[in-house]
Amino acid sequence: MDFLYESVALGVDLIILGLCVREYVHLKQTSRVLKSAPQYPIDSNLRGIVEQQPNRKIPYAVIRGTVTPIGTPLRSVLVPSVSGVLQIVKLNEHRSTRGFAGFWTEHHKLIHESANAMPFELRNQDFAVEIVDALSAAILDTDIVYDNYEPSSLSFFDNVFGFFTGVRQKGLQTTEQVLRNGSFVTAIGELEIDGEGLRMQPSEAGPLFLTTATKSTILKRFEDAKNSSVFKIMLCTTISGILVGLILRKIYRKKRQEREEAKIRIRLDTERRERRALNRSNVISSDQLCVVCSTNPKEIILLPCGHVCLCEDCALKIDVSCPVCRTKIESKAAAFIA
Repeated sequence: MDFLYESVALGVDLIILGLCVREYVHLKQTSRVLKSAPQYPIDSNLRGIVEQQPNRKIPYAVIRGTVTPIGTPLRSVLVPSVSGVLQIVKLNEHRSTRGFAGFWTEHHKLIHESANAMPFELRNQDFAVEIVDALSAAILDTDIVYDNYEPSSLSFFDNVFGFFTGVRQKGLQTTEQVLRNGSFVTAIGELEIDGEGLRMQPSEAGPLFLTTATKSTILKRFEDAKNSSVFKIMLCTTISGILVGLILRKIYRKKRQEREEAKIRIRLDTERRERRALNRSNVISSDQLCVVCSTNPKEIILLPCGHVCLCEDCALKIDVSCPVCRTKIESKAAAFIA
């Protein structure tokens, strides 16, 4: 295939383009629902506002408050002096891997992750909203309270084995993240009445957010990400256009070459027929004429039957069986009749 590499590159670029378009659509939808989400203070009027809504819930709303545990707060496993309502412990392996070009690059792989959560609420003085399923939040801002990296001590055998396998372990990193008690955060999600209180949970309208940033800051982040996606889409579209142009150019050149070769073949065949006609005897008996066209003399012998019954023009069109005895044609050869 004359344009195999261009076709592969075009396929990869179209896949990347599809992923970029998908990312852009997601960012655009999230930005739109976030922009239209109303922001309410946590106060005595909030319950009455929710009760007036259909199904006694607001599909997507913004609130801000102080993280307050419902019960005894969680204690950090690695830093006991720190308490909070969410705890995430991760163990990452840092390694060097050799690429196709032979260069070594740094990577890290998540080996283990554990998370603990307890019921908590966002409080503003005497009023509060309980947060449900906080670990599923699309944006979850926590504090890194512990970060320890332990380099690996590799033996000579480990280095040799890593050289041949293309993977070398560099070390292990342990981190612990905690959503501290008393943090002031912004929560965005579905707000509904739960018995005597209020709760916020993941919404069908948009993702759940628990972040220290304000609504305007989050919107700016999404707008910047959306603009970045637009740039990626334009870049991938340009590359696709260039690749399609290269493929079409090669196809055009191939078709043009085929047309030129066909013209040359036709001209050569015409000249060959004219030369052959000049060299023929003007007096040809009927038994010397081609059995198919009855115009040109017999010039081709069919094998294995041995019949000389076709002119050169008709021999080009008959490939299956001899027109005289119906024997299968295996080969043809020029015949010279004295």
